Amino acid sequence: MIKVLGKIGLLVSALTVAAAWLVVLRLKSVPVPLLVVYGLLLAGSVAGLLWPGLFGRRSTRRRVLAFVGVPAGLGTLGLYLAVVYYVTDLPVLLALAAAGCLGWAAAALLRGRRRAGGSDTRQTRRAFLLGGAGLVLGVLSGWSVSRVERQRREMLARREHQRQAAVRAPGARRRVADGALRVFPIHTGDTIVTYGQFYGGLDGWEGLNGYVRTLVNKAQIVVPVYAYLIDHPRHGLLLVDTGVNREQAHDHDGYYDMTSRLLSERDEYQMTSQQDLRVRLARLGYDAKEVSTVFLTHVHDDHAGGLRYLPQATVVMDRRDWDHGVLYPYSFDLVRENLSFPAFDSGAFGAFPAGQDHFGDGSIVLLPTPGHSPGHMCVLLRMDEGGVLFMGDTLYTLPHLAVDQVRQMTIGGADTIHQIEAARRIQNLLASDAGVVPLFAHDNTRYQSERVLSAFAHGTPGKEGLRELRAHMEAVLTPGWRLRPGHTPHFVPAASGTGWGRVEFR
Repeated sequence: MIKVLGKIGLLVSALTVAAAWLVVLRLKSVPVPLLVVYGLLLAGSVAGLLWPGLFGRRSTRRRVLAFVGVPAGLGTLGLYLAVVYYVTDLPVLLALAAAGCLGWAAAALLRGRRRAGGSDTRQTRRAFLLGGAGLVLGVLSGWSVSRVERQRREMLARREHQRQAAVRAPGARRRVADGALRVFPIHTGDTIVTYGQFYGGLDGWEGLNGYVRTLVNKAQIVVPVYAYLIDHPRHGLLLVDTGVNREQAHDHDGYYDMTSRLLSERDEYQMTSQQDLRVRLARLGYDAKEVSTVFLTHVHDDHAGGLRYLPQATVVMDRRDWDHGVLYPYSFDLVRENLSFPAFDSGAFGAFPAGQDHFGDGSIVLLPTPGHSPGHMCVLLRMDEGGVLFMGDTLYTLPHLAVDQVRQMTIGGADTIHQIEAARRIQNLLASDAGVVPLFAHDNTRYQSERVLSAFAHGTPGKEGLRELRAHMEAVLTPGWRLRPGHTPHFVPAASGTGWGRVEFR
C-alpha cells in the first residue's frame, strides 16, 4: 500500500511539473496540437515507468523507455533548444552531458565487475567509451565558456557602436540653462502585452486566472514605455522611472537567467537605438551621469531597466516594493547601495491619508498607491503653472481613469481593492485641482501621442499647454469619471491573422 501511494505521489508530482512545462511552451507560442501530442508522450512515459503493465503484459520498463520515454526525452530537448536555449547555456549543457556520460561509465564498470567477477569485457569497453566521451564533453564545456563570452562581448560592442551613432546623428538639441523647470517625456521603447492584461480587468483578467490567461492568450498589442525627465532649477536632474534598457530589448535571453527566460517572451520589449535612455537624454542636451535622483513608481522591470545606466543616482522607492515586489533583480545590481525609502510621514494630502514631501518645499510629493505592486507610488510635481501627476502603472492610460468601465488586469483580493482605492484618490485629486494633469507610463491613446508630446515638446507646457491637456481629458471623461462616446477601447486583430493587433476607440 505504501509503495502504491508513493508511486501515486511521484506521478502527481511529475505531471504537475510537466503541466507547468507545457504552459511555458505555450507562452513561447508552441502550437497546441504539438503540445497535445508531446503532453501525451510525457504522461505515458511517466505512468509507464511506474506501472509498466499499463502497456500490456509483455511490457517492461525498458520497452516503455525505448518506445515512449526516448521520444518524450528527445521532444523535450528539441523544444528546449527551439524556444528556451540561448548560447550562454552551451557550457552548462555540455557540462551536464559530460557528467551524465561519466556517471553512466561508472555504472557500466560496476555492473561489469558484479556480473563476471571483474572480467566483463563488453561492459568495460562501454565504460571506457562513455568515460572518454565524458572527458571530451568536459573539455568542450570549459573551452566554450570563453567562446560564448567573446561572442556576447562582440554583440554588445556592435550595439554600443549603434548607440554612439544615434547620439551623434543630426538634430540634437542644446541644453537650455535659463533656470526654468522642464519636463520631458522619454519614450524608451515598447512592450508587447495581451489586450486583456491591458484592458480586460473587468472581463475576468484578475488574480491567478488573469496570469494564466496572459500566458496562453495571444491577442497582443504594442504599448509604449515612458520615463520622464525633470530638469529642476533647485534640485537638479531627476527622473521618474527609467524605462527598459538596451539589453532587455536586444539581448533578452542573455540579460535574464534561464528561470526568468522560461517565464517571459523574447520579444516582450522593442527598442530602437534612438530610444535608448542615454541616447534620449543626450539628444536633449543632458548626460545620464548628471541624474541625481530617480523616483521609481514601482520595481517592475519595464520601469527599472534603465537603472543600470544610473549607478550614481539615489533611487527613491517604497520599501514595500523592495521587500516584496522585485521579481527580476538584475536591473538593481548597480544601485543597491543608493536606495532611499520614504517614510510617508508628511501628513495627509487631499484624499491620500499619507504622503511624502520629498524635498521639504512642496515641489515633489510622493503618494502611495499600492495594488499594482506592493509599494507602488505616484509622484506629484508642482510647477508655477500647475502640477503634473506621474501615474506609473496605477492606471495605464487616460481612459483607465474611468475605472468602473476600463480596468487593467489586477492581482486580485486585497491588492485589487487597494488599486481601485488608489484610482478613486487620484480621481479626487484631479477633480479638486484643475491645474494638475496626469502623465502615464504606457498610454497608447492620442492623449499621449499627440497632446502630451506636443505640450512638453520643449519641456515647458505653460498654463496654456496644461489647459489643453485638461480640455482633452474632459473631452474623454465626464465629471463623474465615465467615458464619453467614442473613447471605449476595442481590440482589432492583425489583418493577416498573425502579428500584433491594435486598439480602436469607439
